[in-house]
Amino acid sequence: MMQLQELEFPYAFRKARTISLLKAGGIPTMSKLFAVTGQNNARNSGKRAVDTEILIREVQHNSRLSSRYQTAVARMNYLHSRYRQAGKILDEDLLHTLGSSIVEIFRIFEDEEWRPLSDVEKCAVGVFHMALGQDMEIPFKCLLSSSAGWKDGEHFAAELRDWTLRYEANVALPTEANDRYVRVYVDAVFPSLTPRLKILLRKIIGFELDNVMRDSLGIESTGPMLAFVLSGFKTLRRLALRYFSLPRPAFLASKALAKTPNPDTGLYNLTHFSAEPWYTRPSWWTTHGLHAQMIWVLGGKLPESASSKFMSQGYDLATIGPQPQEGKGMEAMAATISGLEGQDLTSCPFKSFKS
Repeated sequence: MMQLQELEFPYAFRKARTISLLKAGGIPTMSKLFAVTGQNNARNSGKRAVDTEILIREVQHNSRLSSRYQTAVARMNYLHSRYRQAGKILDEDLLHTLGSSIVEIFRIFEDEEWRPLSDVEKCAVGVFHMALGQDMEIPFKCLLSSSAGWKDGEHFAAELRDWTLRYEANVALPTEANDRYVRVYVDAVFPSLTPRLKILLRKIIGFELDNVMRDSLGIESTGPMLAFVLSGFKTLRRLALRYFSLPRPAFLASKALAKTPNPDTGLYNLTHFSAEPWYTRPSWWTTHGLHAQMIWVLGGKLPESASSKFMSQGYDLATIGPQPQEGKGMEAMAATISGLEGQDLTSCPFKSFKS
């Protein structure tokens, strides 16, 4: 998984992560929860999106045996716990979020990458997501083979993908909360864009969604002309990568996370930022580089513009999350980490299902 994410297909995995997080807002129970928790507004949405992205990056880019993976899982479990206990987050919703990642990874490879995933690579995707689901205490009872078990990771991934698509078809319906979710997390990302450019952005995003999720999120259909242009770009990219690009060397690996903490603060800084530069350390590259200038042109903020507001000192995995939850849940997290450390994490997760 690490080689796929950092050397061969960083774009595909980064895009799959973004689209799968967006699709959570198309499930009415999830979008309603975002609204009632106070995170679904222009003031809080940027930090919430970045915090969620960080936790997912930490589990995707670190070994299951590492303290960073285990702390990220423990933090997610704590932040979800009271809503799960109150019945505001359903087990099916968490399983859908887990499955959406597989849906998008497989879709992007099929539609726009220069080669498909091999069976072994699909197996790796399945093994990773099964392990993550177990660590997050997500029941798999909705899946057809939950009793008999799965023969390998590819079998698990295919079954979870199919269940996720069926779940979306059954429960994803347009609601006011869904519409507000899109207005906050799409329309308000670059507030200086004109109404026409915002509609264009929505249509480009809509091109990445199927009819069910596009309708549920209230995003406009792409239209034949724009769809033709976007398909052309994808085709050109695929051909360029396949026939004109060399393999990425290890020293150019795409790192989604800082390997070591900031020596001045002991916290971790983000290496990539979008419209709001949360946890990004100001530097020449983050304020004057090409990526930074594109963000600025689109109306986003740069690290130096409000570094204290955006916590440029970095993030602490043990306390990350909404402001009311910062620093809370230490005992529950310690218990989760202790449980993860006590598991046999080195054996095949499917060995108990094999005869």
